[in-house]
Amino acid sequence: MANPNEADATLGRLKKFLVTGNNSSECYGVHIIRDVVNWYQGFERSQHKGQGMQLPKTTDPIELLLDSSVIPKMVEEGKADTIIDTLRSYNQLSCVDKEALVLCLAVASKQSDQKKLVTDSHSAVRELCTNTHLFFLFIHFSKMISKKSGHSGWGRGLRRAVSEWYLSWEPQRLALEVTRHSSAHGWTHRDVIRLAHLKLKDMPLGTQVVLHYVFLGLEKTKDKYTGQDNTSELLELLQALDRHPHSSAPQAGEPTWDNDQVISKAGKVHDQFGGLSLHDVPSQSLKSQEVWSHVLDKLEAESVVASVNRLARGNFLNPSSEPCHALQAKLVDRLSQEDVAASATTPAQVLMALHAYEHPTRFIAVGAVKGQDKRAKGGAAKVARPPGKVSSRRTTKTNPKVVEALHALLAASATNIEKTTRRLGIFVDVRATMGTSHVWTGNPVGKGEVTGYEGAAATVLSLASGGTSPAATALAFSGTTFSELKLTEGITLPQLIDKFKETVIGEVNIERALKWAQEQQAETVVVLTHRLEQSVITAATEGLQRHNETNKTQTRLVLCGLCSRHLSVPHTNNLLVVLGFQQRTPTVIRAFHERHF
Repeated sequence: MANPNEADATLGRLKKFLVTGNNSSECYGVHIIRDVVNWYQGFERSQHKGQGMQLPKTTDPIELLLDSSVIPKMVEEGKADTIIDTLRSYNQLSCVDKEALVLCLAVASKQSDQKKLVTDSHSAVRELCTNTHLFFLFIHFSKMISKKSGHSGWGRGLRRAVSEWYLSWEPQRLALEVTRHSSAHGWTHRDVIRLAHLKLKDMPLGTQVVLHYVFLGLEKTKDKYTGQDNTSELLELLQALDRHPHSSAPQAGEPTWDNDQVISKAGKVHDQFGGLSLHDVPSQSLKSQEVWSHVLDKLEAESVVASVNRLARGNFLNPSSEPCHALQAKLVDRLSQEDVAASATTPAQVLMALHAYEHPTRFIAVGAVKGQDKRAKGGAAKVARPPGKVSSRRTTKTNPKVVEALHALLAASATNIEKTTRRLGIFVDVRATMGTSHVWTGNPVGKGEVTGYEGAAATVLSLASGGTSPAATALAFSGTTFSELKLTEGITLPQLIDKFKETVIGEVNIERALKWAQEQQAETVVVLTHRLEQSVITAATEGLQRHNETNKTQTRLVLCGLCSRHLSVPHTNNLLVVLGFQQRTPTVIRAFHERHF
């Protein structure tokens, strides 16, 4: 058994993983869970096709996930009894990475020598896997881990967890869930129900109806349950939610959708459940201006932001399109409504949506080009270039009113972020490179056009709650000292960037920032800069340790290199190094500041 300090360090690693979703090497900007899941799905496809794709010789991706979760290490240290309690408590935090949480739950459920931990893990599945995406991800992880050890994974515990997940839903909500998210991660509800050997006859009548629909479709379900007690309303709901078109004249084998049926479905979902998701609307129907006109004001906040780019791809936001003017006005009005700004939508999410709208990317297929074949090593044989995809910018006309509405939403969403009560100093590098270079977003293709200024401004607005948090102070490295950036309530991202540009530039000096923290009794210092060098990280680590030892403090330091990647990061409790900028960057920094890891 490890000593208490080592055990506390391991628990700290678990908490950090639950927030960042990345492994101990801190490859920030690369989501290790999604990367491994995508690799594994490709591996399975290749095995199924007989292509014989082999496991990597250097690092086993599944072992990488197991090590990243820290769960086996905690079990080894005798901390198994704290795992599920930690997962449950972090599930309540808005900063948690849900996919990392589900991975840890799946790994905990496979610790076969810890019977109580396994039982508790299966009991927590419904509480932590709150939708189909997370539920199927848990099953997928369970399969990956079991297959590595030579088992099927479908033991009694997992079958019981699956049964309890379906039984815990109220029938109407279950009907919405199985039609809204019919599949994920290569799994369908039908697959899971069959492999778990669920017995419908032993279930409550409402659950029976929904699961019978999953297996046999609407018509057979109506034939079996019509006339039975208390099933009429549920059958009517399934009729409205059914994902299969009811049109009697499909063309060329393709399903067709009646717009009136789609609009009726949208109204029923909104009236019964209080909100509508884009998942509830067939993709084909989103090509219809009539459908958009009826569903736009019913969409939930997150779907409203996502709808901007769906509308743009359908050419409904072209400012020169007169027939679409009413729809464009409705979108601008919806983006301006209070419930959208007051939702969980963050400034960084709005910023990424804004840039996807202003700088759309499409992918075009490429293959071998005659006369341009590459020669294999050794020189003789020609090897055709494999087909693939490359990004290509497509020209588009943006609607200035939509852009203005998104900027207003970004500012409003920042003011709705809970204010920090811990003293925080945010230091911004305002040199020209921040305005001309594009940040690394972790996506090697089609990375967008977000500049360093914009990434820094979105982070400042998030951490300072749009200028409403008295505990957060924003400063710029200016000359040989600092220049405070006065944030008025409701300040927009372009206005803050103008403040960056108006400031006399200065060199980034972390030692001075730490000295400011000592004078102002700040608990955390955040430095937002264009690029970090390895020598800068090393010097900052030593300087922070010196500062805390000399002043007997526990000041925390965040170094954010918006255009940096592939650097070695030291592991210390009071230092966080962030490489690149993503939607969750401000969230991770805020969680570190609030001592969630």
